Amino acid sequence: MAEVRPGGNGIGGSEAARLEDLERLADLSETLIGFLDPGALAQRTATLLHRLLGLPLVSVAVRDGLSHYAMRGVHGARTDRFRQVQVSAGEGMGGRVMIERRPIEVENYTTDPRITNHFADVVSAEGLGGMVAVPVEYDDELVGILYGGLRSIGSIGDRSKVLLEEAAINLAPMMAASIRAATAIRRHVDAERQRIATDLHDDVSQLLFSISVAAQCLRDGGNGSQSAIAERIERQAQEATQRMRQAFNVTEPGDSNESATVALQSEIDDLAARSGLMAHFVVRGAIRPLPQRVEAALVSIARQAFFNIEQHAQASMVVATLEFRDAEVSLVIQDDGHGLPERFELLVIPSGDRHWGLASMLRQAQRQGGDLEVRPGEDGGTTVRITMPVGEH
Repeated sequence: MAEVRPGGNGIGGSEAARLEDLERLADLSETLIGFLDPGALAQRTATLLHRLLGLPLVSVAVRDGLSHYAMRGVHGARTDRFRQVQVSAGEGMGGRVMIERRPIEVENYTTDPRITNHFADVVSAEGLGGMVAVPVEYDDELVGILYGGLRSIGSIGDRSKVLLEEAAINLAPMMAASIRAATAIRRHVDAERQRIATDLHDDVSQLLFSISVAAQCLRDGGNGSQSAIAERIERQAQEATQRMRQAFNVTEPGDSNESATVALQSEIDDLAARSGLMAHFVVRGAIRPLPQRVEAALVSIARQAFFNIEQHAQASMVVATLEFRDAEVSLVIQDDGHGLPERFELLVIPSGDRHWGLASMLRQAQRQGGDLEVRPGEDGGTTVRITMPVGEH
């Protein structure tokens, strides 16, 4: 995609330029279809809009709860503080958009009297001047906010504003679907956790109390009753174990088809928890059972890739995408770190003491008849692609 300059009079200066912009916007929308994680959708949107508009900074805030919007997608930021912004009604540009439900533009964020100073220090640290904020609405519901920013004082330009407004319209149903999917998953998990707690308290706890009482009787009782009491203890212990297993079965995948996705999501969650990275997991295609050997290899390779990112990439974000196709499955892991060294070459047996982890990943993929590709990412960082055959579905 050719670099596009911000600003300009009208959407593209000519009908041909306008059509080219709209075609690029349609391509962008098609690329975003299938993202059901709001954070991953927001980050990919920010990256693609940054490339389309040519603005120094593009970001996407997503509704988080009933009254807050969190900055989930950012491209071009210089500081981590910008990624941590959470907006409430009336605060900053986004807060004004929440109230007025229309695009807001300023030529100098820090001096414009319409904008509160809630985020003035964050904006100043980024060196931003001109900015625009555009609402993303679906069924009269504000689901997100798109931002564009200049590191100079002045107007964003008509072209960028119009394209952001068009992007907001196209993005709205996908963002609403991703938010609803994430909310449904959270509610399901919370309900299952509550059910487990209830089962443990009302059922298993009573059994364990009975076992404790029986054990006391065995210790204190006479010789004639010891055998019968011992049998009761054994029977109740077995029943308690069975009930405990039943209570915790709900934490396993509800469908065997989901085992690979659940395992990879767990790895992503562990990476985020221990490293502080923004980590997102996306699934595309119809989920189906994978051969155990393929699933084990995918999880093992992913674990090594995440370790490499954590130890060497100096990244701030990771996105893993698992895609099911008719005859193969692929896992793509992207980071925004410093990328590959010069003259990098992936070898089954590397020389020296570097890249042995990547070599191990390659051998595991090849043992399953698959392949591993490691290359620079389109927007910096590194992209790892694992592909394995799984037979026709």
